[in-house]
Amino acid sequence: MVLQAEPIFTAVEQVEENHGPCRKILLTPVGRVLNQDLAADFSKEERLLLLCGRYEGFDERIRQGLDWTEVSLGDFVLSGGEIPALAVLESTARLLPGVLGHEESAKQDSFGESGILDHPHYTRPAVFRGMAVPEVLLSGDHQAIEAWRADQARQRTLKRRPDILPDSD
Repeated sequence: MVLQAEPIFTAVEQVEENHGPCRKILLTPVGRVLNQDLAADFSKEERLLLLCGRYEGFDERIRQGLDWTEVSLGDFVLSGGEIPALAVLESTARLLPGVLGHEESAKQDSFGESGILDHPHYTRPAVFRGMAVPEVLLSGDHQAIEAWRADQARQRTLKRRPDILPDSD
């Protein structure tokens, strides 16, 4: 199945006529891979309009005739764009003020302000099945805790995703 051009053009034009211009996002395996920077870019938009394909996708004239940002989740194909649309919405909405409980949360997450992976997190109890929370986290020394977190984030990134480390590291 391929989505026909005419109903899509009509729908997009009607949405923009009724609600104003939208940043149009086409969910497609041939698009730019969704990442934190793109989600941050989307979070600055007043309105987003997402178009999900199904099976074989879209009449090519939909791509040609409307101004789309084409977005993919990666180098694989799904039967439809609904899951990628949810990923765009989830990654974008959490960057909007007031969505998360603490304004700094998104900045501290993986790929946030530092651009690297987040540090490990722990809860209670201090020891679970022989696995202990690192002593520094129980110390109450906030400077030492911050230093530990920064070091752990860098080590985790170096081990798991060295490709995203800033060149200066």
